[in-house]
Amino acid sequence: MQRRQFLKSLPALAAVTAVPWRFAIPSGQVNIENLEICDIHLHLLALSESNGCYVKPKLRRSMVYNLVNLFTDLSSKGTDEEQDSRYVEYLTGLLDTPFKRHCAVLLAMDGVYDSSGELDLNQTPFLISNDYLFSVCESNPKMYPGASINPYRRDAMDELERVVELGSVLIKWIPNSQGIDPADQRIIPFYRRMSELGLPLLIHAAEEHAIPVVDQSFGDPKRFYRPLEEGVKVIVAHSAGDGVSLKHPFFDRFLKMLDLYPNLYGDISTLTTAHMSGYLKHFLEHPHLFERLYYGSDFPLQFFPASSPFYFLGELSVKEAWGIQKIENSLEQNVITLYKLGVPAACLSRGFDLIPKE
Repeated sequence: MQRRQFLKSLPALAAVTAVPWRFAIPSGQVNIENLEICDIHLHLLALSESNGCYVKPKLRRSMVYNLVNLFTDLSSKGTDEEQDSRYVEYLTGLLDTPFKRHCAVLLAMDGVYDSSGELDLNQTPFLISNDYLFSVCESNPKMYPGASINPYRRDAMDELERVVELGSVLIKWIPNSQGIDPADQRIIPFYRRMSELGLPLLIHAAEEHAIPVVDQSFGDPKRFYRPLEEGVKVIVAHSAGDGVSLKHPFFDRFLKMLDLYPNLYGDISTLTTAHMSGYLKHFLEHPHLFERLYYGSDFPLQFFPASSPFYFLGELSVKEAWGIQKIENSLEQNVITLYKLGVPAACLSRGFDLIPKE
């Protein structure tokens, strides 16, 4: 734990040269203990094939995989089943916060499929099965299932009906890595049924760098016109931020598309990380955009010191940033950072409109 505490303090050293920036704090904010939080972007991870899951050996040796283990205090010791159980216990603990309500949409991840509609494990970086997702959510009342279905799989339409019946609140894609072209006309029947069912699509936009890809162009928001025109609510993960520049065409395209499609939304997952903070600053300087944004964390990729309140010195004081940094629960820390910066409570709770009413 001491190692983790030291690593978590590193952003303070880097942030002392931060350039101050200003924005208007939205009015009408509530007390922190009265916040209602719905995180629509929380990843379920698993290793065991007995759970219907799979991780490519090369990915297990990757830097991202090892950083996740390091900064979440999750070791690679024990059997795959033991590590899967430990991760679920860890997530359960993260949702135990002082807020009035705190729940999350837990995400599965389908694989890559070949031209015959069969799973291609050689091209699949990792697979988190829908069955395992539902089993985890059934035992955890604060977690709601976000299934993943590659529309090229042979049984895609049947699986869509099945996951809705079992309670999935959205469909999750990382098209770059799953080999899904969102503009492919062959997917139209899948989109039309999603629209009829009122099932949103949470879709990664911009380039993908955490896991292997099939085609980076599939993350271009301009390819999302097909589901939008078929009436699907599309939620663009990370609001199409690529972590490189606010002038990147994907982010600019997403902002322009908000004016064209009333069923287009974004999420603010990972925007407290050092390389994505510029997008959050843009939204804070244009607060009307929060009406079209959902809160998501992208945990566990939101690890420390990649994400820190110290990247926002100039609006947060050093004392405030240090107080937030010391919060052990990384999801609680993330929410409080966003709220102190001025993200409206309505954005943090918007995900409740996706889940069943209690």
